[in-house]
Amino acid sequence: MKNGIENDMASMWLEDEILFFSWKKDVELDLAKAKRIVRDRLRLQQGRAYPILCNQNGIRSVEKDAWCYLAGDGTELIKAIALVSLTPLEYALSKFFMKQVSSIPIQVFEELSEAKEFLLRNN
Repeated sequence: MKNGIENDMASMWLEDEILFFSWKKDVELDLAKAKRIVRDRLRLQQGRAYPILCNQNGIRSVEKDAWCYLAGDGTELIKAIALVSLTPLEYALSKFFMKQVSSIPIQVFEELSEAKEFLLRNN
């Protein structure tokens, strides 16, 4: 993957000054996996803050400790987050995550183009 990182849970890459993040299919996220995802993301960012466009498709379940970590320490070097959620489960998970994150702009979208516009305004 050009200018990106891929592991067994997700793919992430930099494009147009946005970090794109896409979950693999049927991911069951626990705290250890959440920490690994953040570690990989920070390695890709190389000390530079970016807005993140995260496609929620693929997440099967998320443990509460994992969400709390991602919403707290896991927000390091993030300018803004746009969550793309297409199913009711993805939308519910996104809304829960939004309630946990208060330090950066975050919104949920159904359309990729709208999510990208939001991030470009908050970059």
